[in-house]
Amino acid sequence: MKRKFKLLALLGLFLPLSVKAAGTASMSVASSVEVGGRVTATVTLSNTAAWNIKITSSGSTSGCSQNFADATSDAKNTTKKLSVTCKATGVGTIAFTATGDITSADGTKSNVSLTKSAKVTEPRPKATDSSLSSLSVEGYDLTPAFSKDVLDYSISLPPTADKIKIEAKTNESHASLEGTGEFEVAEGANIFKVTVTAENGSTQTYTLTVNVEDENPIKVKIADKSYTLIKNAKKLEKPELYEETVVKINNFDIPAFYSEVTKFTLVGIKDDLGNINLAIYDTKEGSYTLYKEYTANSVTLYIVDFPEELSGYIKDTIKINEMVVPVYRLDEDSQFVVVYAMDLVNGKYNYYSYDTVNNTFQIYNDTEINALKEDLKTYTYVCLAFGIGLICAVISIISLLRSSKKIKRQAKAIMQDKETRAAKVENTNAKKAKDNKKDKDKPESKKEENQVNKEFEDEETEMYDILETLNKKKKNKNK
Repeated sequence: MKRKFKLLALLGLFLPLSVKAAGTASMSVASSVEVGGRVTATVTLSNTAAWNIKITSSGSTSGCSQNFADATSDAKNTTKKLSVTCKATGVGTIAFTATGDITSADGTKSNVSLTKSAKVTEPRPKATDSSLSSLSVEGYDLTPAFSKDVLDYSISLPPTADKIKIEAKTNESHASLEGTGEFEVAEGANIFKVTVTAENGSTQTYTLTVNVEDENPIKVKIADKSYTLIKNAKKLEKPELYEETVVKINNFDIPAFYSEVTKFTLVGIKDDLGNINLAIYDTKEGSYTLYKEYTANSVTLYIVDFPEELSGYIKDTIKINEMVVPVYRLDEDSQFVVVYAMDLVNGKYNYYSYDTVNNTFQIYNDTEINALKEDLKTYTYVCLAFGIGLICAVISIISLLRSSKKIKRQAKAIMQDKETRAAKVENTNAKKAKDNKKDKDKPESKKEENQVNKEFEDEETEMYDILETLNKKKKNKNK
């Protein structure tokens, strides 16, 4: 009997057993939320092929209920997360309930009934702390030692170092952080900034100066500013139209870039703040010139000084891509300026019109420039002619006004003279009236009277002629 039992037990180890696995469900909710904030309830379904779940909310919320009914496309079990998010409308409690059923791939059906709640509290004042609790560079010691109230630090690295890892933590949990992680470094000073933003928006910046030792730095000066040549090619980004090369400077192999089109040899330079730029290296003269490309509307240019002055234009300088470049403009308020530049694709120099608002370049040719100059000259001549004509007109008006005043004075004098003469005639007639009537009929008296009357008539005619001339001049002036 014992043998049979042992045999059956041994066979049972090798026979397959059919076991049904039921699905499971769980719910998670944040323990608290402030008034005006949002809280999410998440139901996690495991070992489930189909589900029919309803999540509801109640309490200090405007509500966020939702039904979820679906199944996997291949009828196999999976893990599924279902969630709803509610807004807290007042102090109190938000209760979440999940009810329904789930079915596993083998057909096992399970009922679901879950409940969780979140406490709703008054909003707390936003934190103002924008300090760090720690700051470090992996493998190196800061100088001075870290203190949350000290904002400037430095470290020294050997010449072989090419990257660092900056680590930091905020002193307050709601503050955010920028400036940590891995960074590449080059010879000389490398400046890094770690900025902390407090919950209320206030910021504080910690500055880290990383000095990579260079036993034989090559110093150069460009426009009275000091730079250091970069000896590590990894620190440089190759310009699109150039090829990598190496030049010998002070017995060092310096990484460089060369273009057969422009014939420029570019080397990397770094200023005292760690900013990296490119410079044109003149291999014959041993001199350096800052290099800056300007790309807009499919044109890549290198702007240089003008080969000659553009007459009729105003010479000026403007900033393009943070670089000061020489320009000419037609007037001080013009949106468009003229620059002289090399097209880096074909190596040709041309005049270009630059739109300072839309940041675009348009090529000029000599014909257009000369046409602009001629238009400007014509405009100048027209303005000059108009000005001369205006001056002549003003002089004529002044002369006419003076002439009119003179004629008026003459007319006034004639009238006064006539009145004087009329008075004399009246006195003469009064005297003659006393004479006897015989004398009145004498030929001499009659002749004298006729002579006086003729003089009056002549003077009156002269006066009318003068007044007529004055009226004609006034009419011409009005025209």
